[in-house]
Amino acid sequence: MNIDRLEEYLETILYLIKKNQSPAKTKQIAEELNVSSPSVTEMIKKLHSMGFVEYRPYQGVELTKKGADEAVRIKRKHQVLETFLTEVLNFDRREAHREACELEHAVSDSVLERLYDFLGNPEYCPDGHPINIDKSNLQREESFIPLDEMSEGSSGMIVRVTLPRETKERLTSLGIITGENIEVRRKQKQGCISVIAVGSEIALGRDVAKKIFITPKGKNF
Repeated sequence: MNIDRLEEYLETILYLIKKNQSPAKTKQIAEELNVSSPSVTEMIKKLHSMGFVEYRPYQGVELTKKGADEAVRIKRKHQVLETFLTEVLNFDRREAHREACELEHAVSDSVLERLYDFLGNPEYCPDGHPINIDKSNLQREESFIPLDEMSEGSSGMIVRVTLPRETKERLTSLGIITGENIEVRRKQKQGCISVIAVGSEIALGRDVAKKIFITPKGKNF
């Protein structure tokens, strides 16, 4: 069996379970991986025979403990590699995601841990999700987006800031802290974003704004 393909399926099933808080449907898996439903059915049978998943007709696919452990291991690789690509090699997040998808199947666990140590054991990946996932915890993915992707006039609540301590302390003194509301006033061509926090207008660089994560209010973001 193609190990890379197996890992892609497990990671996709984990993502769908976390996103929907329910078993992953074969149609959903097919759409995520851009493959046919018969191909998904065939792979699910193989994963079941290997002890990675349980499948119940009309209900969907669940990960076994063995499957969840493996899926989380793969996900962690992806997150660490994305962090390395964005923080050290200056890839943007979309490019980093694509490259991490390719690299995650080739990098050994020992090399990954060296990279993680080199990065200073970061708590969150560039998308704002915790890197060290509890293997027994398949909770729903949090609904948030980076501040730099919000549109002018939109607002929301700050849920996470993944910046160095010194920068976080400076932002905290300005009122940019988790739990506070924030509004995007203007997005300038130079990349600067003006926001309103605790009643004051603050200018932020794009490199800072992309590491502040917001739960938007409404759908216009």
